[in-house]
Amino acid sequence: MTITTLLAGRAVHGGARKKIVYPYSDSSSRFLQYARDLSINPYERINDLSEFRSELLAAASAFRTRLSAGQNGILATVAQETGSPIHYHIEDMRTSQNFLDKLSYLEKLLPKKYISDPKGNVLLILSANEPVIVTTILVFSSLFAGNTVFVKPSAKTPAYGYFFVKELGKFPFLKQRIHYLLTDKKETGRLIKTKSFDFVLSFGSRATSKKLAILCAQSEVEFLQESEGNDWVYIDKTCGSLDEISKMIVESFTRHNGQMCNSVRGVMVHPSLYDELVERLKNRISDLSIASPQLLDSRIGALILGTSARAKALTEDAVQRAENIWNFSINENVLTPTLILNPDDDALIISESVFAPILWVKKVKNYFEALSFYHKKNKHGLGFSIFSGDENVSTYLANRIQAGRININKYPLRNGLWDPLGGVRLSGYGGPGYWVEKLSNRKYVKR
Repeated sequence: MTITTLLAGRAVHGGARKKIVYPYSDSSSRFLQYARDLSINPYERINDLSEFRSELLAAASAFRTRLSAGQNGILATVAQETGSPIHYHIEDMRTSQNFLDKLSYLEKLLPKKYISDPKGNVLLILSANEPVIVTTILVFSSLFAGNTVFVKPSAKTPAYGYFFVKELGKFPFLKQRIHYLLTDKKETGRLIKTKSFDFVLSFGSRATSKKLAILCAQSEVEFLQESEGNDWVYIDKTCGSLDEISKMIVESFTRHNGQMCNSVRGVMVHPSLYDELVERLKNRISDLSIASPQLLDSRIGALILGTSARAKALTEDAVQRAENIWNFSINENVLTPTLILNPDDDALIISESVFAPILWVKKVKNYFEALSFYHKKNKHGLGFSIFSGDENVSTYLANRIQAGRININKYPLRNGLWDPLGGVRLSGYGGPGYWVEKLSNRKYVKR
């Protein structure tokens, strides 16, 4: 099978063909074909947005039915492409279906004191991880805002986006509103330079988004990035059950192989709790099944292609800078959940975001020391979690930590379906917001 660009439901052939390689099994009969010299029509405004949204709600319901009917094959392919266990994709599918069931709620998320206008032609540059939930929520939010959407997936995980656009393109009113782009850097750059898009939203790496930001600025095309985080946890003596906290932390740094933008990367804990916490973390990690991502009981699969070398390098640097490295092993793209215990301040993994199931744990005397260390070493700003029974501590840190989301005695990764998302500093622009709002322009009318 060859996956191609889809413009208005029509397959566009031509350009280089590339084999899709699965990170766990390394075998695939699938190819993708990059398109060249594409012609993108200018944005056409929807005449009656209310009517369009009514049709979109009906389409979402019908698409949900198709999604349910074909989910076994879809999820198996997604697990193969990402290397992430199918267990997590099943959960993502359920969340996506719940979102589709409640799509009309997006209307309530739009600001009431402004008129919300479409951005126009929107290019969504998606990351390789979590394709089901990210594609579903972003595309429907963008369509609900009245945009024409161009979905550009990661070349490593293209299948779900292709299925998604192909199915939605079967609805006549959406045929000209949703497209699927497989383009290389050169063609993507050409399309941006020629103003084929009015807005570019990138979920790529920080390095990729930096290049895109410069290109969009030069081309006078609006750009927004949502980049990786470096989320930490602070635990003090009044935290409550370490057993429950250890469960949340392990799940929050191993889910999807630790390859989520808001995966937990580090833990700062009071010295009196350090030994017990580490032991509980080890016990829970030891219970995790490392196996093929196709197996339902698997919890650790393989890293997305191209990410294991950096994870290995950061861990090897920490070997020289930590009291101990526990459970580290790597076999091609399979990396075992690893603890880096009490690293010194100069360990690179503290400041850098590693897309892998690796967690450092460090002793800190109190929340003043934790805050100072955070400001000194963390340049990202997606999320931060606090486990403390002292309301004064939680409030003090929440007011001073520079991050888009602060979790207080909450599961770090359990975002509500309608929670605003987004980061600051190296993790994004402006902090959390609703996608339907970020994908709209505001208009203020004064009479």
